[in-house]
Amino acid sequence: MTTRLAAPLLAGALFAAAAAVAVAATPKGLHPVAVVTPAAEGKDKEIAVLADLPTVKIVAITLRAGTALPDHSAPVPVTIQAAFGAATLTVDGVSTPLAQGAFVVLDANTTHKVTPADSSPVTVLVHHHKGGGQ
Repeated sequence: MTTRLAAPLLAGALFAAAAAVAVAATPKGLHPVAVVTPAAEGKDKEIAVLADLPTVKIVAITLRAGTALPDHSAPVPVTIQAAFGAATLTVDGVSTPLAQGAFVVLDANTTHKVTPADSSPVTVLVHHHKGGGQ
């Protein structure tokens, strides 16, 4: 199976699994998170907090109409995944493509920018890794 095929299949399987978990009884310690396909029309930038737990905060950011997230950083390490659509991540002037399903991990305080790869909407999931836990 090629990488081009594997990433969308994996992403689809993960979203289907999350939907299946939401239907069943939720055991203690399990926090189902659902992500929906972005509509073609809507605000240029939409931000939704999907989970805010002691160890991780998960945020869905949808960008439309060529809207970018300008240079910014987070005080904690983050994982950025292109959940729907494709994006370009820029760190220190170096651009890295994020195909749908692909993700990167950034160290704390790493300045970065996220831009849709084309005119289609893109939704990225950002996991802010807080540490802590049991």
